[in-house]
Amino acid sequence: MKPYKVFSGTRIIRVLITAAPFLMIIFCAVFYLLNFSHLGTAGLISAVTRYKPSNLFIGAIVIIGLYGLKSLSMIFPMVVLVVASGIIFDNLAVALTVNFFGVMLQITLPYLIGRYAEREFVGKLLARHKNLKKAQEFGLENEIFVSYFLRVINVLPCDAVSMYFGATGISPKKYYIGSMLGILPGMIVTTIAGGAVTEPTSPQFIVSVSVEVAFAVGSAIYYYFYKKRKRKVG
Repeated sequence: MKPYKVFSGTRIIRVLITAAPFLMIIFCAVFYLLNFSHLGTAGLISAVTRYKPSNLFIGAIVIIGLYGLKSLSMIFPMVVLVVASGIIFDNLAVALTVNFFGVMLQITLPYLIGRYAEREFVGKLLARHKNLKKAQEFGLENEIFVSYFLRVINVLPCDAVSMYFGATGISPKKYYIGSMLGILPGMIVTTIAGGAVTEPTSPQFIVSVSVEVAFAVGSAIYYYFYKKRKRKVG
């Protein structure tokens, strides 16, 4: 894939423009590792939920912005922001809306980097995630299904998968449809569970967690039989 065509100038400038997204990814990852990785998931949730927005709009912008930064770190766990929204926003509809747009931003930025940046840079970055080789096992015959399936089985890094899909040139429309179908069920139940996290014995929390566990187990079982059937066909 060729570098950005809209820019002209020296080769150094073009290289800097191409490398800028990756430098940002490296910066975000290093910043996270040095300052927050020791907290663990529970500690990160606690840190984020200390934020008390002055109004809903500002709070929503901040959380959605954190989704964007999370997508560039490629390390920060998404569940932290999903649960935090359920805690910060008392209204479930608001929390779900914020998480929806946050996830949209999260899957967009790495996708655009993979789609428009220099292929050599993308290849080197994705090479760090050896498990992404599994993604190539599915091929791209059915783009919606592959986008959905790689999200729902949740065994590969979300942001690296987004960049991988961008690099393959998958249709944006099919990418978003499949990705959101795969992410939304888990996002919804996690948001609900996050809103009830202070009452772990409440029916709301128990049902939400049970649904998420059942969904994860069901996806794992489906993945197992899918691979088994594919081996037989091959």
